[in-house]
Amino acid sequence: MKRLVNLVFLIILVVLPVYPQTTLWEDSFNNPEPGWVLEGNWAFESAILVLNYYPVIINYDFSAITPEICIPENPSDLILSQFIETYPTSVTTEACEISVIAGGAEEIIWNFQLSEGNWGIEGGEDISFSLAAFSGENIKLRFRSWGPTTDAWWDWSIYRINITSFFDHDLSAIAIEGPNQVNPDETNTWQVLVKNMGLLPQTGFSVWMVSAKTGEKTGSQVFTGNLDPGDTAFLGFEWSFGSAHNTCLYGKVTAEADEFQRNNCTHGHFLRVEPDIEYQVLLWDNDNGIETIYNPETGVPEQPDAAFVKALNLAGINFEQVNILPVNLGAYDIIIATMGCYCLS
Repeated sequence: MKRLVNLVFLIILVVLPVYPQTTLWEDSFNNPEPGWVLEGNWAFESAILVLNYYPVIINYDFSAITPEICIPENPSDLILSQFIETYPTSVTTEACEISVIAGGAEEIIWNFQLSEGNWGIEGGEDISFSLAAFSGENIKLRFRSWGPTTDAWWDWSIYRINITSFFDHDLSAIAIEGPNQVNPDETNTWQVLVKNMGLLPQTGFSVWMVSAKTGEKTGSQVFTGNLDPGDTAFLGFEWSFGSAHNTCLYGKVTAEADEFQRNNCTHGHFLRVEPDIEYQVLLWDNDNGIETIYNPETGVPEQPDAAFVKALNLAGINFEQVNILPVNLGAYDIIIATMGCYCLS
C-alpha cells in the first residue's frame, strides 16, 4: 500500500503544471538598484554584493540594506544566491543574518555562525524564504554581520536577489525584435514578444509598439486567441519612418485585468533611420590596451574602445578601426579616439 501511495503521489507531481512566477523585484548588481545603504566593508564588486574582510575591523557590525520594496497582497517568495567563505583560523563568535524590515519592526529570517564553516558554493547557491507574512507591506531586506573581527571572513558574496509572486492575471512584454537600421520610408517588420505570467489563460489584451523619440504609437493589435499560462506569443508590426534619426522602439502590453503592470514594457530596441548621405568613420583605438572601464551591464572590466565598437555595430555604421593614427585624415568625416587612463602621444 505504501508503494502504491508513493506512486500516486509521484504521478500527481508529474502532471501538475509548472506555472511561471512573476518577478516583483530583482538585483543582480550589474547596475545596482538605487537606494542601497552599505556600511563598513560592504561594497559592489564585479556585479556582486560583497562583505570583505579588508580592511580588518575589530568589534564590527556592518549591514547592507536594500531600497524599499513593495510586496503585493499575493504571497511572495525571496530567492537569493550567495556564498559564504570564512577564514577558520580567525573565527570565534562572528555571525551573520538576513532580516526583513517592515512597519518599523525587524524580523530575522536566516542566521549563520561563521564557526560552522563555509556556506554554499563559489558562484552562488540559492536559498529561499516565504514573504507571505509581509503581504501588502513595503519592506527592506537587511544583510548584517557582526563580531570580534572581520578577519574571520574571507567574504560574504551575494550574486542575485529575486522576489517573486503568483498572479491570476499577469502579462509581460518580454522583448521586441527586428532590424536596428532602416532607410527613410522603408517599411520593415518588428515583433513584440508577450508572455502569460499568470495562473489563468489570457485573451483580448492589447499590444503596442512605441517610438521613444516622438512618443508616437507606431502600431497596435488586439490578441484574440487564448494564451495559456507560461506560453508566449509574437505580435508583428509593420512601420516606416520618414526622416533620418535615432530612436528606441518599445513594446507594451495592456489588459484590463492585469494585476502587475511593472513588467508591461520591453527594454528599448535601438533603431537608426539612416541618412541618405555617404560618410566615413574612423575609430582610433589608442587606449593602451588596459581594461579601465567597468561595463555597467555586466560589471566586467573592458577596454575603452569596447563601448564604441558595440554602439557602432548596433547602429549598423561601418567604420575603420586602427591603433596608429593615419597621416592623412581627409578621407574621414567622423573620427572617434580613445585615450585610456593616460595619454600615450
